[in-house]
Amino acid sequence: MSPYKFKGVEGHGFAAAVFYGICSASMAFLNKAVINTYEFPFPFFIMACQMLVTIMFLEVLGSYGKINLPPYTWRAARMFLAPSLGYAFHATLSLMALQGMNIPMYGAVKRCTPLVNLVLSVVILRRPVPSVMLVSSVLIITTGCFVAVLGDLTFDAFAYTMGGFSVLAQGLYLTLVQQCAENKLSTLEILQLNSYNTLAPFIVVSVLMGEPEAIVQSRYIADIGFHLTFWTLVCLGSVLNYSLFLCTALNSALTTSLVSVAKSVIQTLVGFFVFGGVKYHPLNIAGIVMNTTGGFLYTYTKFLEGKKKHFQKDENCNKVVLNGVISEGIGSLPNGVKREDHSLREIKVS
Repeated sequence: MSPYKFKGVEGHGFAAAVFYGICSASMAFLNKAVINTYEFPFPFFIMACQMLVTIMFLEVLGSYGKINLPPYTWRAARMFLAPSLGYAFHATLSLMALQGMNIPMYGAVKRCTPLVNLVLSVVILRRPVPSVMLVSSVLIITTGCFVAVLGDLTFDAFAYTMGGFSVLAQGLYLTLVQQCAENKLSTLEILQLNSYNTLAPFIVVSVLMGEPEAIVQSRYIADIGFHLTFWTLVCLGSVLNYSLFLCTALNSALTTSLVSVAKSVIQTLVGFFVFGGVKYHPLNIAGIVMNTTGGFLYTYTKFLEGKKKHFQKDENCNKVVLNGVISEGIGSLPNGVKREDHSLREIKVS
């Protein structure tokens, strides 16, 4: 268990992982329920509510001293404008895609995001070309998605188009966020900037699209069940990013990644039986299995690469070369050798 502390919160890494998994897995089902079951296809209004609640959530945490965030400024807003636009497109396109896609296929399409991330990491972040194993896992994920699409008996061209664009937007958004994180922006600062930057555009577009007028005439606007589901969705959407940060802080990025894969599998299995179920087809099942297997292989490869990188870092930090004799510390010179007889040639520190 990681010893990291989050303003008085320490330990409880397992609880944080479970918390993140529940929040993440629930989002797709709640979105599907609100959009399809309660006939509420107003993505810009939904996202505006989520951003507003997120801002309130951060301000409350800040007022109680749980987090420390700098004030929102126009300079910071302009700096984070591109990632915010990417997020806005990703969020709204995902909700549009979910209207015409079943949850297993929605999950399969969203798992194609690593392919976009790999390309953009090389093009934008100037990272080296990934390993063969990592590229292979991403190709398995993508191929599985295309195979599953061929067997989808409820194929909706518009929904799949929106899903494809949402993957591109998500890949761009995550790459730009990674770039900002490398520039020393914390996760909560990113969450703050993103929420403030996108709140006004979501409200403006919602009004221009005529969503408020349509919402007033919505069939379930007076239904208590709808309001419970809707506000649970809004609040959970706001808490989701916080739970992701908490899981990563108390455990590691690897744990968060493993929870995401496990969540995706459970989400896919449950998705076969809810909201009318899924019409089975051998290609559809085979594609989803390939897609999920590729997800596990991707996570395992990232684990191996992270472990290797950590080992090399430790080795470089401890290695000291003294006149051609490699020892693990200054004090571990060979027997009979005096310290002054050996000059320090090289100390590797990463």
